[in-house]
Amino acid sequence: MEEEATLPVELWRVILAYLPLPDLGRCCLVCHAWRELVLSLDNTRWKQLCLGCPECRHPNWPSQPHQEPPSWREALKQHALASRTWTQNGVELQSSACLHLFRRRKDRRIWHVGPGCEFETLRGALGVAGPYDRVVLHPGVYEEQAEVALKVPVELVGLGRLGEVSLLVCVEQQCPTARLCNLVFMPAWFSTVVYKTSWGHVQLDNCNFEGAQLQIRGPGTCQARFCSFSQGSAANFLGVALSLLDSCDFSGSDTASVTMDGSPVSEKNWACKHLAALARTLTSWGSSTHRNLPRGTRGARNTDVAPMVPTEDWSKAAWQRNTGTHLLGQDTVIEDGWGADKIGDGALKSHEQGNDQISWDYKLPCDRHSLAHLLKPQLDGSLPPASSPNPPYVIPDLLSLQQELQRDPEAQLLATSIQGCFVRRCLFRDGKGGVHICNYGQARLEANVFCGLNYAVRCIQNSTIVMLRNEVRECSASGVFLRLSAHGLIAENNIHSNGEAGLDIRKGANPIILCNRIHSGLRSGVVVLGNGKGSIRSNQIYNNKEAGVYILFSGNPVVSGNHIFQGQAAGIAVNENGRGMIVENVIRENQWGGADIRRGGDPVLRNNHICYGYSDGVVVGERGRGLIEGNHIY
Repeated sequence: MEEEATLPVELWRVILAYLPLPDLGRCCLVCHAWRELVLSLDNTRWKQLCLGCPECRHPNWPSQPHQEPPSWREALKQHALASRTWTQNGVELQSSACLHLFRRRKDRRIWHVGPGCEFETLRGALGVAGPYDRVVLHPGVYEEQAEVALKVPVELVGLGRLGEVSLLVCVEQQCPTARLCNLVFMPAWFSTVVYKTSWGHVQLDNCNFEGAQLQIRGPGTCQARFCSFSQGSAANFLGVALSLLDSCDFSGSDTASVTMDGSPVSEKNWACKHLAALARTLTSWGSSTHRNLPRGTRGARNTDVAPMVPTEDWSKAAWQRNTGTHLLGQDTVIEDGWGADKIGDGALKSHEQGNDQISWDYKLPCDRHSLAHLLKPQLDGSLPPASSPNPPYVIPDLLSLQQELQRDPEAQLLATSIQGCFVRRCLFRDGKGGVHICNYGQARLEANVFCGLNYAVRCIQNSTIVMLRNEVRECSASGVFLRLSAHGLIAENNIHSNGEAGLDIRKGANPIILCNRIHSGLRSGVVVLGNGKGSIRSNQIYNNKEAGVYILFSGNPVVSGNHIFQGQAAGIAVNENGRGMIVENVIRENQWGGADIRRGGDPVLRNNHICYGYSDGVVVGERGRGLIEGNHIY
């Protein structure tokens, strides 16, 4: 006994690593020291148990499968708890709650389906299964020639590894709740819909859908975890009050991978309360800092830059120290109507004669009238960068999401709202569409990755969307479309490398767009047209091939507090009768004009920092007009 008591801790860990899960639980109950010893096996035995469970995938699958979770034991615990939630607060099927619970604990049976088992067909097993029984399907392919009705709550579980049990069925759920786990669904010959419910709750764990459709109609609900939808599969939610898609993979879609159609119904089933509580524990809208965004799959282009462009103390003394010139006209603003035609000949003559009655605010030495100073070689013979490290003004910092929400009650309400379909930590790739919301539908998208699609998100017809901390990249068209009076909150997303605009707003859509990074697009960063509106605030919009913000055809957004820089065209372009309130932005280092107004464009351009561009600060072209005042242009 004394020798056993003095065994090294490392040897105890080796011994405990051979124990199954129930025995590890019993060891935790021996004493505090044993509990700590069992908990110290997180990266060995707990990891092995978590990855070896046939009903469980990697906790960070599918977008970050190579990143380990903070705790393998906690991941296994959360999976075990989630596998039981389908029975929580379920509708009682007996007259007495006590009898019902006793029946579930005492009389719950396990039925086996497969060659040489009790039943050879799924339909036969479901015909005798009682409430909350488990139906275990042995490896094989099970096909039903007609629709199967699920009339009592049951649990369907595939035995073995995922892919060994395949179902070619169409199941209609007619009971309050059910759970499906470790199964592959393929369409039957008579229908592409493999599972549907119109009032019950279904929980899907570690299932694959291949060329099949999942259909949930309100007041029915769904919770899907670690599921894969491929070969044209899709999940369709019709008037659903609340459903949750967590850590799912969508690929090869023919249309949209997830569709939310219709306003959430007022009638709710028993699971809505549970799903709402679960969703609140999963969401983290109150983040005050930019967190790491999910990365895509291996081989993705790395186009990220630092999350926030640093702002230094741009002082007058530093400007003189670095450039060797005095800062003249540092308080200059170009107001509406400024131009040579506004100065009469008499005033010019008085000035030439030395009359001091005329006060000139805009004074620059002749060698500073052009952009030639940008090409003046430095002492080492190299050309200077477009921007000086010490410009004359203190550039305002971007506001954080927390600060924006504090001053905008509407945005704060949207950030906390959870209705419709909650899509979290999913990967949408290599298909036509990601998420489609229409006809007053509602959806919340958080920490997802969209890549290699035609479009990532399409929100139309008075629908509401909340997008937080998603990555949208490499779409062949625009990343996010908003049409026909759609609205919502789009915040802290990384939208980049798309074939067209990162955000496309038109036809009365009016979203709130906060604290995003919109960059490296093959066209504009944000385009607003066709009576589109929106509040675009505190975003970083940079390195796009066309205008950072493009407003045309009666688009009328509020563009405020953004940093728009290093674009290959104009910072903000307002054409074709576009309007807009453009205030307090930092527009710098763009190849064309900081603001370009042409062909009926009529914006309000006020209190912006327009600086260090490679062309003119503000360009007012043919039929361009607007109010331009209080801007710092240098």
